Amino acid sequence: MPYMFDPIDFNGTVFDLDETSVMAKGSMRFSPKPIPASYFPKSLIFNAASSRLPDMFHMSRGFFVVSERARAVMEHWAPGAVEFIPVAHQARPKVAATLKFDSAYYFINILGRAQRLLWREMPAQDYQSKTDDGAEIFGLVNEFSEWRLREREPGEPLIWRDEAWRDGNKEYRGWTPVLIEDVLWRELDANFPDQLHALQIGEGYGV
Repeated sequence: MPYMFDPIDFNGTVFDLDETSVMAKGSMRFSPKPIPASYFPKSLIFNAASSRLPDMFHMSRGFFVVSERARAVMEHWAPGAVEFIPVAHQARPKVAATLKFDSAYYFINILGRAQRLLWREMPAQDYQSKTDDGAEIFGLVNEFSEWRLREREPGEPLIWRDEAWRDGNKEYRGWTPVLIEDVLWRELDANFPDQLHALQIGEGYGV
């Protein structure tokens, strides 16, 4: 069963965010479209560190950074499903020695799309709003243990955002979380232990 892609948080960082950036305001998280590369910050400035920098971490909730090592694994297993946007990294020598930087870092933009959520088999949250053409809008409940997914079909991405699904005058939207097939999750976890939360769809936390 797939997982949510949810790297550990990493504190002790200061990020160079353009205050006019759409990304900085978080609105792109709630759009089904890939985030334009121009919205991503150009550099990460690390002012403090207490341990080695993970190979996968949150810049902020829903926006992810990966190392060159992690990029190689993801690109091998899920070619074309992820865009890797280079970001410069800076730190004072003492901080850099603690972080032990990889050769490069990237923001990731999830390009993979599929419609695998089984909305008729799971509860949904009524957003109390409508689309422009009058369809009622529903979304995911917070408890991922109650979500249901169909099996992956050949050619569908191993990491993706789910596409909206229409059922009569109802539209179901579940594109905010990034979902990852278990085979890719296990490969990343094997290469980078303890860097991903084990949030398996249909199961409780940590199962």
